[in-house]
This record gives sequence, C-alpha cells and structure tokens, in this order.
Amino acid sequence: MPGIGGLSIANNLLANSASLNLNRNQAALGTAVTRLSSGLRINTAADDPSGLAIAESLQAQVNGFDQGARNVQDATNAAQVAEGALQTTTDILQRVRTLAVEGASDITSTDDRKNLQSEVQQLLLEVNRISQNTNFNGQNLLDGSHAGFQQQIDVNATITSNSDLAAGGTLVNSAQVSFVANDASVQDGTIEVQVAQLTSTTQGLIVSFFSSAANAVTSQVVLLSAGGTAANISVDNVTIGFGTVGTLDVGVTSFVKISQYVAAASNPNAPAFNFQSGAAEGATIQVGFINTSTNSLRVANVNLIGPQGAAGSFVAGSLASEDSIGQIDNALQTVLAQRSQLGATIVRLQEDLNNDNVASVNLTASESAIRDLNVGSETTQYTKLQILVQVGTSVLAQANQNAQSVISLFR
Repeated sequence: MPGIGGLSIANNLLANSASLNLNRNQAALGTAVTRLSSGLRINTAADDPSGLAIAESLQAQVNGFDQGARNVQDATNAAQVAEGALQTTTDILQRVRTLAVEGASDITSTDDRKNLQSEVQQLLLEVNRISQNTNFNGQNLLDGSHAGFQQQIDVNATITSNSDLAAGGTLVNSAQVSFVANDASVQDGTIEVQVAQLTSTTQGLIVSFFSSAANAVTSQVVLLSAGGTAANISVDNVTIGFGTVGTLDVGVTSFVKISQYVAAASNPNAPAFNFQSGAAEGATIQVGFINTSTNSLRVANVNLIGPQGAAGSFVAGSLASEDSIGQIDNALQTVLAQRSQLGATIVRLQEDLNNDNVASVNLTASESAIRDLNVGSETTQYTKLQILVQVGTSVLAQANQNAQSVISLFR
C-alpha cells in the first residue's frame, strides 16, 4: 500500500537510528564529564581551536607577569641590602668627619692627631670591607662590578669659609674664582688664604695648598700693592682673586675646597643590573650600584696628621684635617646620592610590582572567561545528556526487539 513502510530484517533501521543518536549523546556526555571534572570549557584544541590559542597566549602573559613580580621582589631585596650597607658606610663617614673636625683645632696636639688617625684608618678599612663583601645571591653590589654609566664630575672650587675685610668685601673674591671644568690635572685639596704681617709696615697673603692625594703642603707669599690689593694667582689650576686688605685684617683666614675632575664612566665591562620586571621582551629596569671603596669615594688618603717635615716633625696638621672635612663631605654627598637613587628605585620597583600584580589579575580574568567552564550551564547540559542516554539505551533495546515481530507473519 502506498505511503506505508514495510518490515525489514536486512537492516534494522530503527535500531541504527537509535544507536546513532545514543552514540552522539554518549560522546557529548563524555565531553560534559571531562569539562565538569576539570572545570575547564577547553580541554583540548578540538574543543575550541581559536579560543585555545587566545587562552594560551593570555596564560603566557600571566605567567610572565607573575615571574616578573618575583623578579621585582628580588630586585627590591637587593636594593635594600645595598641601602643597608650604605647606611653603615654613612655612619662610618660621619664618624671620620667628626674626628677630622676634632683634628682641625690647633689645640689638638700631633700625638692626639696620631691617635685620631689610627681610628680613621680602621674605619676606612671597614668602608673597603663593606664595599667588597656586600652581595646578594652571590652578586657583588658595591664593588663597582655593576656600576653602569656614571656621569662625569666637574672640577669644583667651593669657598667653605670667607672672611669679611675691614674695608668691605671678602678676602677671597668669589667672582674671581675660575677653573676649567674638565681639567684632569686639578687635584683634590684645600687652599688656605691668611692675611699676615710680613714686616712692621707690610702686610701680605700666605696662600697654602694641601693636596689630599700627595699629603703635601705648598705655600707662597703674595705681596700686596700700596693700595692693599693683590694680583690674581693660580693654585692647583684654580685662579683666585682677592679683596683689598689692610692692617686691621691681619689674621683673617679663608678656605677654598677644590674637588678634582672625574671622567664619565660608561663601564662596558661593568653594566648596571638588568631586572626583567614585566612579561614582554624589553620590559626591564636598570639599576647601577656605584663602587663605594675609599679610592672611589676619594677618601683613601684622608690624613689628619699632615705631611712630615724636617726631623720627623709634622706640619700643617690643622690644614690637613680641614681638608679631610671637605673630602668626607664629598664622599658623603656621593654615598647619599646613591642612597637617594636606591630609595627612588625601591619606590619605582614597588609600583612595578603593583602593576605586575594588577596585570596578572586582569589577564587571568580574561583567560578565565575563555577557558573556564560555566558550571551551572554545563550541569544542566550534563543532566539532559544523562536522561537522553538512558532513554536512548531503552529505545535501542526496544528497537532491537522490533525485528522479531516479523516472525509472527509465519504463523
């Protein structure tokens, strides 16, 4: 009869259809079980090829930021170790400066200065020990091996004490102190200018220069003209002019501290520390740690006693101590500048650490939106598939029984 299907035993079409759908639902149920047990929507590339690629790219960035945060913390710890060592160095230099101030008084005897110098020498040895032995994870911090680029330091002549003159003005004319900024021949030292009564009717200037490196004093007498003026002179390649001096100015003293030129250091063999602080190539922070040895700080030759004169005597002890005060001031300025830089670096590193953590959290959220499973939705799907598999199994069993109805036709 048209429109009515027949019975077939060659192909169990009903069972085939039920089996096909049952297999599909079984596979889907297996996927749902995998997702629910792993908590991930994407477990293999076949689950979502493009989604997997995006999720893995995001995960690579998350891992990079997490490791970058750990790197930043290590860098912060290293900077704090260096800063702590520099605090000790600062304390030592402060003590040496105090001893130099004590030695700069002429009431302090030569024997007293020898005792002061003994302590100074021990303290400077400790400065060197700190410079050589301060390290983090085996990396030396303060021996200059990671100094990186350092700016040049120009020659500087600072009038540390300038006496007023009876006729007005000052003993050293600040407008007439000149030098060449990059003159490498200029030495660290101190110029002392004193008004002296040379004869009963003549005044003059005694100009003494103490060289820190040579521990030597050179002096010259500058005669005054009839009007009480003196021509400009050159000491340690620094030109100095003077005011008009009179009888009432005898004993007046002024000091000029000279600091030498230090060339810029590019340090190609001692590059600054390079900290990988972010996830991407080139996301780095460079930090240089200067050499804080006594030679680099230019205090290795600090000598409160002064140069040795004839018959073993020591001369210009107070001037040597005066110069030591200036040398220590320069060293303190260098150390404090490094500490300030380290402090600023630590602040920057903390901001970088915060940025790494924020980026990691946000990227993790993005990666989670792609890869992670919506458990509520998947649970609903899992329940549906369970029911379909149970029903499909029952239907397949019934379909397999359906072909047996053909036998009744033979009765």
